[in-house]
Amino acid sequence: MNRNDSVYVAWQAPDTHDWHVVGNLQARKTEYVFNYTKGALTSPKFTKFSGMNDVAETYVSEELFPLFKNRLLSPRRPEYPKFISWLGLDGANAEPIEILARSGGMRSTDQLQMFKRIEIGATGEFEHFFFAHGLGYMPASANERVSDLKSGDCLRLCLDIQNSYDNAAVLIRADSPSEIVGYCPRYFAREIKSMLLDEGSTIKLSVERISDDAPHNYRLLCKVSGKVSSSYLDHMRILEEFQPVV
Repeated sequence: MNRNDSVYVAWQAPDTHDWHVVGNLQARKTEYVFNYTKGALTSPKFTKFSGMNDVAETYVSEELFPLFKNRLLSPRRPEYPKFISWLGLDGANAEPIEILARSGGMRSTDQLQMFKRIEIGATGEFEHFFFAHGLGYMPASANERVSDLKSGDCLRLCLDIQNSYDNAAVLIRADSPSEIVGYCPRYFAREIKSMLLDEGSTIKLSVERISDDAPHNYRLLCKVSGKVSSSYLDHMRILEEFQPVV
C-alpha cells in the first residue's frame, strides 16, 4: 500500500473524548477499498458506519463511498478555489484522498476525522503536513502571533506533560516572542511524542502556510520533518490500532 493513496479514519469516543483509529480508506487505480482497523474494537461506544456493518469485511467500490464523498466540498461551489488554497494543494490535480487527508473531512454532525499517517522512509526520514489544532481556543495574542508568522519560520514542539486532559498532548510554540499557537492533532500526537522521545533533536517543525482569511482550523499549516531510529520504525510497524481487522 502506498500511503499517498491512503487515509485513516479517527473517531472520538463521546464518553472519554479519546481518539481511536477505526478505519482505513485506500484509493486504487479503478476502485476504493475500506477496512476497519483494530482501533474500532477498543471502545464499546463505537457504532459501525452505514452500509459497513461487518468489521471483518473488506468493502470495495468503483466510486468513493458516501461516508467520504459527503465530506468533500463540491468543485462547483464558488468558495472551492479558496478552500483548496487554504489546504496548500493544487486544485487542478488534487485527488479526493489528498483533500480528505489535508482537510480532515470534518463535519459538525459527528466525531470523525480523516488523516494520513506519517510516512517514514526505509532509513527513518519523514516529512508530514498538518494543521495546528486548538487555535480557536487560544487568546487573541496567539492569533495575532500566527498572523505575524511567515512561510519557513521555525516552530517548536513541546510535550505538555502537565496536561491533565491528555497525557500525550504536544504543544506548538512560536519563538521571538514566545507564544503557544496550537496543538498537534490528538489522533497522532502520541506518535509525535514518541518521535520526540526517540530522536527529539532531529525533529523539526516549520510554518508551511498562513491563511489569515481561513477558519481557525485551517489557518496554520505546519510541516514536521526529521529522522527516527530503526527501533522506532519497528515500533511503528506493530501499532495495533492501525492494523486491519481482516
